Amino acid sequence: MKTKIVMLFLLVLLAATVLVPLAASTQSAGNQKVIVELVFSRDITNSDIRSIEKIGGRVIYVFNEVRGLAVLIDKDKASSLYSMDGVAQAGFASVREALSEMLPSNCAFHGTVLTWNLDMINVPTVHEFYGLDGSGVYIAVLDTGLEPQWKSYFPVDKIDAQHAAAFLGAMATAYPLNENYNKNAWEADTNGHGTHVVSTIIGFSVYGLYRVDGVAPGATIIPVKVLSNAGWGFSTDVAAGIIYVANLFIAEKNSRGNVLPPSGIVNPVIISMSLGGPNLSPLEKAAIDYAINAGVFIVAAAGNEGEVGMSYPGAYEPVISVGAAGWIGEWSSTAWWRSSDVPENLDGQVYVTDFSSRALDGQDLDVLAPGSWVVGPYTPYGAAHPPIWANGVPGQYYYLGGTSMATPHVSGVLALVLQKDLLTDNEIDLNQTLAENLLESSTLPITWYSATVREPSGSIVTYTWGPKATGSGLIQADKVIENFPG
Repeated sequence: MKTKIVMLFLLVLLAATVLVPLAASTQSAGNQKVIVELVFSRDITNSDIRSIEKIGGRVIYVFNEVRGLAVLIDKDKASSLYSMDGVAQAGFASVREALSEMLPSNCAFHGTVLTWNLDMINVPTVHEFYGLDGSGVYIAVLDTGLEPQWKSYFPVDKIDAQHAAAFLGAMATAYPLNENYNKNAWEADTNGHGTHVVSTIIGFSVYGLYRVDGVAPGATIIPVKVLSNAGWGFSTDVAAGIIYVANLFIAEKNSRGNVLPPSGIVNPVIISMSLGGPNLSPLEKAAIDYAINAGVFIVAAAGNEGEVGMSYPGAYEPVISVGAAGWIGEWSSTAWWRSSDVPENLDGQVYVTDFSSRALDGQDLDVLAPGSWVVGPYTPYGAAHPPIWANGVPGQYYYLGGTSMATPHVSGVLALVLQKDLLTDNEIDLNQTLAENLLESSTLPITWYSATVREPSGSIVTYTWGPKATGSGLIQADKVIENFPG
């Protein structure tokens, strides 16, 4: 999965491509190493571990919950793992990347609590008319983690630092020497992708002058770092993050709500993944099944590959997958993102981005959400405020586009309806299947297949798409609340 980065400077567009490994492999002492994922049909034993070490393999993860192992081994020895007694599924770990594009905004010292993307999916109606903000719901954002200055953007009480975690065991420089081997890495990110994703869910502060609203500003975020600071990682670490969150929710249920505040009520947990790769790995599939069976909700990006097809894990049928849409009123003025009023009648007003992955046979695209030009904190200079040499010119708030940006909108909307679910009877009545059906039935169907859009440069572009690009349509937050049966 290639991530294209586009920066706007003096109205000149410069394109660059971030290079990442094409396979889950690394070089060590002249030998090519690969990460192999194994899922057994039986419990894993110490004898299995010793057998792997005997042939030169290094066990990175042991997932007893799904009878899985992740092993770093010379490529020419990988096949010997497949024939081990009890191995049911085996395969190489798959590369996972953040799915976004970047363009600086000019939002500093201007703005509003409402942005075009929230307006387009009717989030203000849910906040103001229904009084819902996602309170009591936890969203585990599996991504690059948060940048060290995250407190400049987010309220401290909305980030669950106690349960925040990092899983980088599949990275060549981050083997787990003990249970705290990369404990604080979740707030040492220098990439910014995870910070921007979180900002869509709970909103963000702009230089301390005002706050921009989020889809579910009352939700609590659990940052889980599964991607490196370069913006990519392995399916093995994604699986580790999923299992960690699932076990956290299982503990919450078993304690009858005394693990995640507020106590005395079982708080629902959503996993939001703005990442993807070309195939579903054995451990990732097992982890997703394990989490959903435990009662965790999972939302993931559809991918940025256009006609090539969807990314995984988003394309895996049980996952709620999200494609990216935009509004034809974009770039109508310099402050359009915060001052333009999105029409109530959206017929013909919505377009599907050219990068948003289309569903191929056997792939499942569920809904669309805003993912074209979404403003949020993204700090290429590594600081929450303009450096002195910038002479006050802001550079820490950016437009990002991608299915990465669409995904947190749907995770936030799901948090809103789960809050309503809890308020109904203090129980979680929805499950993954019911939630997916509810979201799919609460959309604006996209029945047109082209739209003319203004680009940042001022040029006019016509986008076209087909039914495989739209899923059930554009998510509408107010419809989700209205259609909830409780």
